[in-house]
Amino acid sequence: MIIIKFGGTSVQNEEAIGRVISIVRGRLSEKPLVVVSALARVTRLLCSIAEEAEAQREDSVKDLLRQLRERHFNLAGNLLAGRPDLLDRCLKDVEGLISSLETFVGGVCLLGELSARSEARIISTGELLSSTIISYAFNANGISCHWIDARRMITTDDNYLNARPDMDVTEANIKRIVGLEYRGADLVLTQGFVASTDKGATSVLGFEGSDYSAAIFGMALGAERVEIWTDVDGIRSADPRVIGDTRKIDVISYEEAAEMAAMGARVLHPLTIEPARKKNIPILVLNSTNPSCDGTLVIRGDQSPDGPKSVAFKEDVLFIKVISPKLDGVTRMLGKVFASLYPRRIPVTLAKATESEVFLVMPEERVALQDALDEIGKWADVTVYRDKAFISVVGRNIVGFEGLGDKVISVSGKVHLANVSANMMSENFVIDRDRLQVTMESLHDYIFKTGA
Repeated sequence: MIIIKFGGTSVQNEEAIGRVISIVRGRLSEKPLVVVSALARVTRLLCSIAEEAEAQREDSVKDLLRQLRERHFNLAGNLLAGRPDLLDRCLKDVEGLISSLETFVGGVCLLGELSARSEARIISTGELLSSTIISYAFNANGISCHWIDARRMITTDDNYLNARPDMDVTEANIKRIVGLEYRGADLVLTQGFVASTDKGATSVLGFEGSDYSAAIFGMALGAERVEIWTDVDGIRSADPRVIGDTRKIDVISYEEAAEMAAMGARVLHPLTIEPARKKNIPILVLNSTNPSCDGTLVIRGDQSPDGPKSVAFKEDVLFIKVISPKLDGVTRMLGKVFASLYPRRIPVTLAKATESEVFLVMPEERVALQDALDEIGKWADVTVYRDKAFISVVGRNIVGFEGLGDKVISVSGKVHLANVSANMMSENFVIDRDRLQVTMESLHDYIFKTGA
């Protein structure tokens, strides 16, 4: 069995879904489980619906719901024009999902309150809609497809918008349900991103969480491989939206891919790697608009060459200094800082400590961050530096590649923090945000054109 996951741009319209059907048709002998995201930009539309409902802007909510209905009805009509029997059933299913959402959002709008649980319920609708239509499209094209609700399989905690699965329960669910649903079918199809708590409430695995879903399915089923289909030719040496002349990475280790994701690269969800690595399942990152491209293979570290693989970045980060008047020691300093951050679920990209100082890099302005900093400020001096960016050069044994720090300093003008990760997988720099573009371009050229 293999897992094939298609992201939003790979299922964004009739033409894209036609490519998906062609790709899957060529893999039917391998018993695929297909995982799909919402159509491109639909999750953002659903987020807007949630925001407008909370603000009790009824007219805006109605207009956004109209856009949602029209897009999915039009897509279904185009895909199933030759099968009016399937089209009629599909439209009834789609209307049922949207009508249910409409009723639910009406309640949020009436109260003017949006809980995390309610938001998860709203934004999960995109995957349910896309997967419903795509399953009918497979059947219309002569491929017997059984649709499965992922909420029956992936069981999580109650952190509704960034839920973490109970892997033991989830694995048992997946094995049982997929085994049953595969009877009499060419393939089974389900949703990424979507899950449910042990009490049955809808949860989601965090934005871009469909990759994570695919890896979980792969682990549970002992898949031969997991294919992640995107709109670029595999994992690149930098974000092609930032650097014009990037290189495709042919082979990369699980650890490097995880480090890239954690440090800002957008090809794979940061949590995707661990389920695959647990059972040594290869991940292939491929381009649905260019299926003939070999893409990038993510495998064990001893099969990946040393050296820099990619330059990742995070824009709009905070650089925070915490200075204690006492020499508390590294362990106590980190413990005291994270005692304020962790209970508030505030993410930290990088932390570095001395006997009396802690340096933090984190995304800008998270809920409850100021409360945490005020608490820390009761025993230490806290300084927050804004308008910073975070650059990370990722690769196995990165310390063997010389001159990175000098190059960043010479171009950026000032490095506020430099750090080599404990696993020797990345060398990281905090610079002024207005120097990010030129620093990225110069550093990428140095590594992949003149430095390698």
